[in-house]
Amino acid sequence: MKALVLALSVGALSLIPATSQAGHAPNSYCSESGDVCASARKIDGKRLLKIATAAEYFETYKVCVTAPDDSKVCRRGTMRDGDGDGDGIFVGKMSWAKRFPNKGPGAYSVRWTADGFRTDRLGFHKN
Repeated sequence: MKALVLALSVGALSLIPATSQAGHAPNSYCSESGDVCASARKIDGKRLLKIATAAEYFETYKVCVTAPDDSKVCRRGTMRDGDGDGDGIFVGKMSWAKRFPNKGPGAYSVRWTADGFRTDRLGFHKN
């Protein structure tokens, strides 16, 4: 049940097929069980890096972005109760523009890690 709620609460990422741009990594990911979903999508015109879990699997996470010039910057974030209703959905999100350097056009790779957990490589293309 929590997996279904998680999928709905993060914009039904598990129901939307991951797409690639110009042969680059997909911009969304959900674990097979649906307990962990992550995305590097634009929301209201702004790139948001987001991870959501069906339970409090970890309190903090690290997200690393590799730019087109192969430079890599990592930032730490904190998981929070997704919508404050105590349903067990936890979300960590940060703005790419505010937390990571813009290295110009090209393909950017994104990966989350926490307590031995690691997402598949996601990405986005900046024009």
